[in-house]
Amino acid sequence: MKKKIVAALMASVMCLSVLAGCGNNDDGQQNSNSGNSGGDSSTPTNSDNSSSPDASQPSEGDEANTQGWEQTWPDGQKITWLVRDDNVDPKDSRYQQLIAVERIEEMFHVDIEFIIFNGKASDAGEQYMTMVTTDPLPDVISYLNEEMYKNTENGKTGITGLKEMGIIPQRLNEIIESKMPNLSKIFEDHPDIARDMSDNNGDYLYFQRINPLDVTGIVASNDTGLVMRKDWLDDVGMDVPTNMDEWYDVLTAFKQLGADKIPFDAYSSGILLFEAAYGMTSGIYIDPDTGKVEYGARTQKYKEYLQTMNKWHEEGLMAEAFDENGNSTKGTGDDNILSSIAGSWKGLANNGGEGSKFEGVLRTEKGQPQAELVAVPWPATADGKVYSPRTVSRKQRETQIITVDAAKEPEKMDAIATIIDYMYSEEGSILLTWGEEGVTFVTDEFGNRSLTEYGNTQIELEGNTGKPQAYKMYGNQSGGFPSYGCYDVNLATRNEWYVNAATTWVEDTSFELGYPGSISVSVDTSNSQLETYIAEMKWKFITGQEPLSNFDTYVAELERMGISDIVKAYQDAYDIYMSK
Repeated sequence: MKKKIVAALMASVMCLSVLAGCGNNDDGQQNSNSGNSGGDSSTPTNSDNSSSPDASQPSEGDEANTQGWEQTWPDGQKITWLVRDDNVDPKDSRYQQLIAVERIEEMFHVDIEFIIFNGKASDAGEQYMTMVTTDPLPDVISYLNEEMYKNTENGKTGITGLKEMGIIPQRLNEIIESKMPNLSKIFEDHPDIARDMSDNNGDYLYFQRINPLDVTGIVASNDTGLVMRKDWLDDVGMDVPTNMDEWYDVLTAFKQLGADKIPFDAYSSGILLFEAAYGMTSGIYIDPDTGKVEYGARTQKYKEYLQTMNKWHEEGLMAEAFDENGNSTKGTGDDNILSSIAGSWKGLANNGGEGSKFEGVLRTEKGQPQAELVAVPWPATADGKVYSPRTVSRKQRETQIITVDAAKEPEKMDAIATIIDYMYSEEGSILLTWGEEGVTFVTDEFGNRSLTEYGNTQIELEGNTGKPQAYKMYGNQSGGFPSYGCYDVNLATRNEWYVNAATTWVEDTSFELGYPGSISVSVDTSNSQLETYIAEMKWKFITGQEPLSNFDTYVAELERMGISDIVKAYQDAYDIYMSK
């Protein structure tokens, strides 16, 4: 089967041109792409692989048809699939070399043609709008559809706008029920996932990579938290702090290590990570005490938080969190950390470990072999509960939509639905994320997967400056295809410090305060004015320019600006969401 790549070429209108992709060998056999650009015959192969789809021709009673699907489309059914691959010549796109796509084409007897879209082009927005409004439409579009579809003339935006403008089918419920048993089972077993992926009417309009938010899924999605100098803790004879009182004691001790020391570097909104220690966030959140929507910036909990931040500021326990205009400071923290004057900060899971951005550099380049970092758990509330200030949402930015052009052809629609459903199966998801067992990964006796040496080897790609690991040559793209779970692959190439840090920031968390990210809420434009006022007053309260004795006056102004109406809008949307 001959693969093709369709390039998205934009001028005043959208033109689609077919470019040659991975062709057949002279003997008519399909190329076996190992991901090795040099074509080395020593590249590992796996001719007896039980975990990847069998490439043989399924027929009635054929055991190779492991998913139990029924072919209703003709052999060689053509499917055009728009994907994002930035700043590469379409003919050199990695998509044309993905091994999982070849397996899927062979298994389901289809011909997938990719339309390569450069999302970093200066006119990407205009290109996208042209592409989704000009015939013929791609059959499947994998992109930032919620963000990119903006019709300012009639106000139709996002995926709902695509539905209202007749670009995508009105609902996918029937095709999911009849042709997608794997996705249907996910929805049946996880009503919360079904709720997140459906609109207010209970209609499904798109597909995406699904993060089940199990332990692995949450760990793999948390890469930001509180980081501290462990060697400083050792110097002052203290343990990692677990609540705000202990944080105060540690920061006070750090201050005694030198006049130039910054106990907590508050750059890049670092102080926001302490809000959850008061059982709230300053914006919209779900109050754990009531189960209702609240806007934290008007609560007494927020006042307590401001009192603590004001105390830290007055006692010099943190670097300035704001510039002279009240905006959060950014860009100064790296220098402070590498100069060893910052003792703690808002950090990333890549801050520590050998060769890391901070710990590795401090040890090898800054002459501090004793430097050691530690990830700090979220501080507990006064009553001992631990809340996460970060929300891990199942809602992914990249989505897959099927267009009405594909829906006009029932056989093509069946083929697309069957393929996407396979991607949601355990077998398909593993193939797309890990590759093939025995080639790019192995599974131990406990069911844990890990990359092989070859799977972790970087591959040279002709015409492409990227050097992906071999396992990514199967289908590990950022949202190009849907899948379920398999987020453990995100941790497979990380060092021990990274994994421990990400785990620290999710374990022993009693509750997530965040408002569900899958809910879209429209509020009055005065919301932006209100947020500006909140930010301004936060700066003044913390720096002491405005005494906290005026907090009630501040809250009264928030009410005058309509904060209660905003909370009601979010509460109404939340009630609908919870009733689905």
